[in-house]
Amino acid sequence: MVGNDTHVVAEALRITGRNRRPVFGAAVLAGAAALLVGGGIVAGAFAASWGLFLEAGRAAELAIEDEDSYVAYADQWDSLVKIAFCVYPLLLLVAMVSIAWLLTAQAVTVAYAQERAAAGTDAATAPGALTLRALWRRSRPHLGVALRVQLLTLVCALVPGLAGLLVLVAVELEMVPGVVWPTYHDPATVQFILVGRILPVVTWALGFVLMTRFSLATTVRVADRSSATAAMRRSWTLTRTARLRTTGICLLSTVAVAVAFMVLKWLGTYVAHWAGLFMLATTSDNQWVTGVLVIITPVAVALVLLPLALAPMGVLLACLRERLDGGAGEARAPSGAPIG
Repeated sequence: MVGNDTHVVAEALRITGRNRRPVFGAAVLAGAAALLVGGGIVAGAFAASWGLFLEAGRAAELAIEDEDSYVAYADQWDSLVKIAFCVYPLLLLVAMVSIAWLLTAQAVTVAYAQERAAAGTDAATAPGALTLRALWRRSRPHLGVALRVQLLTLVCALVPGLAGLLVLVAVELEMVPGVVWPTYHDPATVQFILVGRILPVVTWALGFVLMTRFSLATTVRVADRSSATAAMRRSWTLTRTARLRTTGICLLSTVAVAVAFMVLKWLGTYVAHWAGLFMLATTSDNQWVTGVLVIITPVAVALVLLPLALAPMGVLLACLRERLDGGAGEARAPSGAPIG
């Protein structure tokens, strides 16, 4: 099992190294699109909240002058939450589109690498160079289905995810008999540890397992040109006999992406510093809007650059699908074949 996993990872690294331009070119395109579209959405949210930030600043200054206590955004919180509820779904949609593009592009890249390997030294049958234009042309027919796959997978994962949150809310509101939230004077009981800690983690782990079982659906679509639901069923079937292998590879990918996110977020703090200085200079030292900008900038920088780390993970999933499917999907329908 470990040897097979190592072989899949090695193959993914080899394909990534030999096809650096399409792999990371797709990541750069995803990051640029996220910067333009996501940045536009966030800028619109800031524009809509600008009056609220100014009002919060004026209220705080008056409270300080009168030596009164003041809670930040006390009177503006409800309006800011409403704006956030409009922004978050849009940003989530941008993320889903980016992931759909990355997984599709990397599946096409792996299919291209397999075609070149099958052609060998025969120049007549070898495919041409996979430029970004060729990558887009071969990926475009699959993007709509790939997006539906991501949305369906998200819905499936949200069910146990929300269930775990409901357990925590029920425990905090003391709606679970015999389970009380610990305090400074009352330590955690066994019942609380089982229901308030272990049960939510197990529930969220179920959501992660569901995501791993559907993780090959996009690359199945590229190979088989199937519908979203058919691709998800095929992914479920392929991973049925390789649950531990699939979960291990997905866990490895998740850890790698999480580490990359933390590093990129740390680098984003330097951008946040200069962005905060600029905002202070342009808003007459309004620390309220500057504070929000400084908080979200490192996360925004990390998310924009994260496709560079996600791209190799897409190659890894495509290689795993190829190994579990025995190359059958590629024989049935090459990714570059015209659509009937």
